[in-house]
Amino acid sequence: TIEDLAEQKVLKPLEALHQRTWVLHWSLFVYLNPQCQNSDMDGLLDLFLGEKYLQAISTHAPHLLRYLTSAILLSKRRKNAMSSGSSDRGYRAKIPEGNKLMKDLLKIMRECGTIETTSLSTTPATTDPIVQLIECLLVKFDFDAAQEKLIECEAVLQTDYFLCIQSQSFMEEARIQIFEHYCRIHHKIEVKTLAEKLAMDTSRAEKWIVDLIRSSTLLNAKIENECVVMGFAGSDKVSVYEQVMEKTKDL
Repeated sequence: TIEDLAEQKVLKPLEALHQRTWVLHWSLFVYLNPQCQNSDMDGLLDLFLGEKYLQAISTHAPHLLRYLTSAILLSKRRKNAMSSGSSDRGYRAKIPEGNKLMKDLLKIMRECGTIETTSLSTTPATTDPIVQLIECLLVKFDFDAAQEKLIECEAVLQTDYFLCIQSQSFMEEARIQIFEHYCRIHHKIEVKTLAEKLAMDTSRAEKWIVDLIRSSTLLNAKIENECVVMGFAGSDKVSVYEQVMEKTKDL
């Protein structure tokens, strides 16, 4: 393997870095092959999130963040459901795995320089709308910009060889992210306003929201007078102590 050759000094560090970069690119044909019915998102995440492969992404291939971001977004709800199921039997609920992956993604984006570190910057750190969508949502909390990036994402996904088959799933998960984050800030929102943020017409958005509320175990919401009254079930289960410990554990 590359690691064995690097350890035996057969490959110089820079050569090993180049080889890992090639592995990352070729792995897209394995994990995101559009000819296969099921993409292996977990396999892609295991490879891309390896320490030495993250180094290759940050130094040689920041454009691969598109695929890492997509894999995390497409896996987030499933991993949260799995981790919440396992934590129900424990004394203390742990951070859902999908949420942790999203936090790790933001850290990786900063290390790659794809997130603007100063408000004085006049040019975006990246032009990839998939990466920019996450930045708009989780860093800038700019929902108008996120709406624009969502529309751009749909166009980009349709022309991306590896992600075209995931286009519909990606758009669904992206809309759920926008919906959840917007409703955490605004607890009562007009359906028309949400439809604009989700890049959908009003009637379609209302049906989508109703279906989401019915199918989700994490949402506590209802529609009345053409408004969504929103709450998150279980949001009061995490104590202030646990929140402080979580925010300060890396200090």
